[in-house]
Amino acid sequence: MARHFLLAILLALADSCQEIRVVSKDGGVVVGRSMEFSIPLNSHLVSEPAGTVHEAPLPPNCHGNPVTFTNRFKTISNWNVFAEKWTNSIADGVNEAGVSISILWFKGYAEYLNPADISGVTCGNALPHTKIGAYILAKYESVEEVKKDLENGKFPAIWAGTDLNIVPPIHFNIIDKTGAGIVLEHTKGEGVKWYDNTVGVTTTSPPFPWHMTNLRNYPHLQKSDKGREGFEYSSLGNTYILSQQWTGSGLLGIPGDYTSPSRFVKAATLLSLAPKPATTDEAIVQAFHLMNAADIPYGIVETGDRVKYTPWILVKDLSRGCVYYRGYTDLSVKRLCFDDLPWDPAAVKIEGNFSDGFKDSSGDLRPLDSISLD
Repeated sequence: MARHFLLAILLALADSCQEIRVVSKDGGVVVGRSMEFSIPLNSHLVSEPAGTVHEAPLPPNCHGNPVTFTNRFKTISNWNVFAEKWTNSIADGVNEAGVSISILWFKGYAEYLNPADISGVTCGNALPHTKIGAYILAKYESVEEVKKDLENGKFPAIWAGTDLNIVPPIHFNIIDKTGAGIVLEHTKGEGVKWYDNTVGVTTTSPPFPWHMTNLRNYPHLQKSDKGREGFEYSSLGNTYILSQQWTGSGLLGIPGDYTSPSRFVKAATLLSLAPKPATTDEAIVQAFHLMNAADIPYGIVETGDRVKYTPWILVKDLSRGCVYYRGYTDLSVKRLCFDDLPWDPAAVKIEGNFSDGFKDSSGDLRPLDSISLD
């Protein structure tokens, strides 16, 4: 009961996560994702080799051996610990083929098949929704493959699974190393839906089409101050112009709060206005800066008696097979790459210590007259 209560509280506050896609001129595809939660997460990045076997429980009217699926690829995914136990679902991940999946909150809209309705031949191709993330990373090397299986009915039937006695309402953003992306949603009254994610942004509820329609309310946002040079008025036959003494008026009216609709608009706007990076390295840097614009410092957003904040950010280089990450206390950026993973499953904690997050550069000081001004 205590574990049930704890997870219910935490998941109820995981409603501000977001993801963006950045594509560089050299063809690199980089995905940035933030996690928003209410208390410090015991979050890890877990690496699994190809050949790792996953097991899923059977619905009540199915009998025999549990459903299993096997990793075709190496994977790196985010696992979390509650009550000294790994949760049943990953929150994020990428495979060595360059497919990324993010699991984001979908409160008020998510609905999956009733497990009691799964029976007969469907039993062999049915999974709880808590296993979708791991399944996609294990099986697919492109978004196109996922779409084909969804279209031809080969994708598993998805039933309402539990994570510590909770049915978490979630939807899924899937992106591959070509830059193609889809949002996969299981929506009340509509069933399974998937949408091409051409804008390169995903947040939480409402459904993805609602967010795209809402963008139509913000055509005025621009990067320059052109046309907004000042306030002009007339008085007693004279014309006056109060010129602005600052920059940034092109973005007057951009949403700045932490609701999901506002975060979607802000992320889509900044992503569309940011210059296209020349290289994949520059795309990684840009992704971190864009994600920083969505960062929630601890203590400024409360829901009831709980505080919501951003405990970590991931930036996934789909083209070169690396995951960059930082925590909240340890702000240094660290990296895992598929080429350097061990042969056996392994894990590293995302959060570090404060002292791990900076470099003391006093030893790098040089006499002022020796500094090159080139």
